[in-house]
Amino acid sequence: MVKLIGQTFIQELEKRVKAHHTRVIHALDLANTLPPNAPDSKRKALIEQACHLATAVAPHVVAIKLNYPLVLAVGLEIAHQMKLIVPEIPLIADFKVADIDNTNAWIARHTFAAGFDAIIVQGFIGSDAIQGVVQEAKKADDRGIILVVDMSHPGSAQFIHPETPRLVDLAKQMQVTGVIAPGTRPAHVRAIRNQIGTAPLILAPGVGAQGGKPGSAIAAGANYEIIGRSIYTAKNPAMTAKEFAFQTFAAKSQLKPLPEEEAELVRAVAVLLHSVGAIQFGDFTLASGKKSPYYIDLRVIPSFPMEFKALTDLFTQWITGYSKIQFTRIAGVPTAGISFATALGNRLNMPVLYIRKHPKKYGRQKRVEGILEKGDQVLVIDDLITDGGSKLEAVEALREAGAKVTDVLVVVDREQGGAEQLKKEKITLHTLASISPIIKALEREKRLSAADAKRILAYIANPD
Repeated sequence: MVKLIGQTFIQELEKRVKAHHTRVIHALDLANTLPPNAPDSKRKALIEQACHLATAVAPHVVAIKLNYPLVLAVGLEIAHQMKLIVPEIPLIADFKVADIDNTNAWIARHTFAAGFDAIIVQGFIGSDAIQGVVQEAKKADDRGIILVVDMSHPGSAQFIHPETPRLVDLAKQMQVTGVIAPGTRPAHVRAIRNQIGTAPLILAPGVGAQGGKPGSAIAAGANYEIIGRSIYTAKNPAMTAKEFAFQTFAAKSQLKPLPEEEAELVRAVAVLLHSVGAIQFGDFTLASGKKSPYYIDLRVIPSFPMEFKALTDLFTQWITGYSKIQFTRIAGVPTAGISFATALGNRLNMPVLYIRKHPKKYGRQKRVEGILEKGDQVLVIDDLITDGGSKLEAVEALREAGAKVTDVLVVVDREQGGAEQLKKEKITLHTLASISPIIKALEREKRLSAADAKRILAYIANPD
């Protein structure tokens, strides 16, 4: 997997998730105005107010975000003061840096020296200007960089949102720690997650006072929700933060597709396969010699670039939107599975392997091609599954090479016992769609007659 900037910051956040069962980042956006001639006592009182709030919410948040107005009022020293009070809390500087590279480098240098663990930067300034922050982040023990690729306020729809896909590509190119996506628009969060892959963090502001529903951005693929006014203006900030903590943590732990989303995924797979002739109906003789009223050949899909991309999108949507699978590498089963695994690995910035049917008779006589280290968690990808035989062979080869394999993902399950066979080897089968729902979807789409659908479904239920 591509190593992102800010690994220590990422690990600190996840450590707090596990310890405190929360996915809240508190936006401590106090904006009390202090004129230049304000006495030091006023500045000290504002710092104390911020530190008091930080102490109260600390058990229920993973990090605290400080905005530009607060830092302008009291100075960068607030980061040092807050670290003295709550040293375990990562601090994010929400400065939305947007200048030339040299100026950005100076801003980042001051910010990290003050004690901030991450900084928020505008994506529209381009790679050269962002690079100034990247260099400083690396010098300062690999601090985090969060890139703004979309925003939560209504006006973002005018200029920023139309450019979001390009900004997300920039974030991937720069290997930044994560991105900002709007908690007020879960659909935008899901689109960003599908495009950016599994590794970069997504931080979603706009939850609470701006109208975003707690947990909705998490359910759409965000890692954390940024919540400000709803907490620090509450009568009991600690109790309010605790409630948001429960809601965000539950949203991630219970992540699964809604029934309508699951139905749409099956419909999309069914229509895609039928449109390119990857599923056909008639009288066919299978390799086993048995007769079948339908035939599936997913190897034709890469010959249709638009449909191949669409299928890769569906794979990505499933993995990033709903899946709890943990993996560090993807392996393709020959032959169709190799093309699908390669496309998916490219989309997710994930290393790809493929498994030979037989070891090479020369060289190192390997069955697993690619870079595999002992203990790597590998997700096996293939086009379809019947009895599971080829998947078990692939898993055996990977395990013999030192990999951990617990999950197999395919496009279509033919519903002929493959899942049960994998389960015996402690492997979970995941599928975009099973054949029975595909047949029913094609009937609803008027691509298959009711009579033919009934005949095929009867065969699926009793293929012998």
